[in-house]
Amino acid sequence: MPQCLCLKLVVVGDGGVGKTCMLMTYTEKAFPVKYVPTIVGGYSPLVMVDGEPVYLGLWDTPGRKGHDHLRTLFYPQTDICLICFSVERRSSFDNVKEKWLPEIKHFCPETPILLVACKTDLRYSNYKERSITYEEGRALSKELGLNYVETSALNQYGLKDCFYRSVQIFIANTKAQKSKSIFSIGSKKKNGAILLPPIMPPAGKAPWMEIESSVFATDWYKALQHPKFHDVTFLVEGTRRFYAHKLVICSASNFFGKILAGILPSNLPEFNQIERFSRDDLNAGKIEGIYSVYDVGLSYGKDTIIEISVDIKTKTFVRVLEFLYTGLPNIPEDASEKDLQDLRRASIIFKLPYLTTICDNIMREEEFLNPSIGTHLNDETGAKMKELFFNQQANADIIFNVEGDPIFAHKIVLCTRNDVMAAMLSGNFMEGNNERIAQVNIPHATKENFLALLEYLYTDHAPLNESSDLVGVLSLADENCQQRLVNLSELYISKEVDRACQSPIEGAEIDVIGLLNTAHTFNADQLVTFCLHFISTNFNAFSMRKEFAQLNPDDSKYVKENRWPPLDYLKDVEEYEQQLSKTGKKCAIL
Repeated sequence: MPQCLCLKLVVVGDGGVGKTCMLMTYTEKAFPVKYVPTIVGGYSPLVMVDGEPVYLGLWDTPGRKGHDHLRTLFYPQTDICLICFSVERRSSFDNVKEKWLPEIKHFCPETPILLVACKTDLRYSNYKERSITYEEGRALSKELGLNYVETSALNQYGLKDCFYRSVQIFIANTKAQKSKSIFSIGSKKKNGAILLPPIMPPAGKAPWMEIESSVFATDWYKALQHPKFHDVTFLVEGTRRFYAHKLVICSASNFFGKILAGILPSNLPEFNQIERFSRDDLNAGKIEGIYSVYDVGLSYGKDTIIEISVDIKTKTFVRVLEFLYTGLPNIPEDASEKDLQDLRRASIIFKLPYLTTICDNIMREEEFLNPSIGTHLNDETGAKMKELFFNQQANADIIFNVEGDPIFAHKIVLCTRNDVMAAMLSGNFMEGNNERIAQVNIPHATKENFLALLEYLYTDHAPLNESSDLVGVLSLADENCQQRLVNLSELYISKEVDRACQSPIEGAEIDVIGLLNTAHTFNADQLVTFCLHFISTNFNAFSMRKEFAQLNPDDSKYVKENRWPPLDYLKDVEEYEQQLSKTGKKCAIL
């Protein structure tokens, strides 16, 4: 079994340039969250180079003034030296030539050296001193006859390449030393970097798509606090009135759905499948928790009065309503055990098992479990709302005319979930055959896309995976100020771009540049960022498409500055090919 190669690698550079963080992040795969002082030795990673294992003994050195006498103790028997500078500190860059190279040449005259730029994530930060560019670092390395790499410990960028390249330089230098003929003894050695192929930088990951948090519960809580278009009134303790909506109550509670199912139109097939409480039983006190149920007329329709039994107090029933509308009761932190017991009893009477669980969790001091229950119930309520009320003519109070077809909806949903439609419904431009039913023409949308928007308003979800026109949904979402739906559309569009471009991009049917311009129009900032990254990382392919000329000046500048592979790398490849051609060998990089 061949003996494993063990090398001593010493890292030098000004104090604070990032030497210790680079070593720790490379060996431990995690960036240190706190300041870590210089640690001498202690790092011994295994590097595979050309299929051969190499152990690197990494030696960190103090770079601050006053430690020069200590640092010289680390140089004996050094196999490789790394000179580090920080791209955001020009003084550390200047010291490479003025201090660190002369010191290494004095103590380790035959040791190969690699020049390392650290903290490249800070290159474009707003520092007082101008950051060191790649071109400056590359120019200095050529001047000094050194190989050059760039790294970022924070982003874990370039670390593997740095130490892999270090071993390559050592091996190449060793071979060069062995190949010297006896006739070269005494001849003047010409300085120059070891001829190694340039390392292609990574293209970078696609930007992460952030989805705005759901406001479904928040919206419906506002509707409970400031009710419009109510069609249910709860009478509690004989005098307290709470206004609510059949649409929410029936969707959130089977118990109250049984009370209201007999009141809603009989031609609604979904309600015909629900077991109902009869009015006689409700008004005879046979249904626990209910004293009586009756109807009264309103200017815009019928209101159902539900009197709650007097043994259920007002503050308890308020929590029940909050639970029905949002999935979680707004229980104050100083609520007494009796308050919780009263609410738990009400949850059993009204057949609300999740509310029972919420109360039990609080009493066991496990209330951290409750938010997940609320999220689940919001999804359940939205799904039930879609099943019972979405695009159903019965009980609708607004009709949209889209592509000549009627789409039925409910003002309470539109006003609660969509500020744009709420403003529209407060206007006087609607017309209808009677005062209760409003009719609105939607001229610039397809039926499919408008139904997707409405489904989102009712359920907090949209059928984007089934949509053939994701950009159309994005347009409607932006027009109606539905930022979360914009984000969801951006996510699904980005997935569609990835799928469409699995084949060669030059011939792909999808127009990513046209999509980029559309994303600008509809304020889809994340989609803009995604498209710019996608075009930049596939620059050569997109530059050959005819629509490349349609990029606006800012986008064109961005993709050229962030193209992959970068021009710096291509220049290095060209230079490498020229140097390699002098040896009679051929380059096989690209």
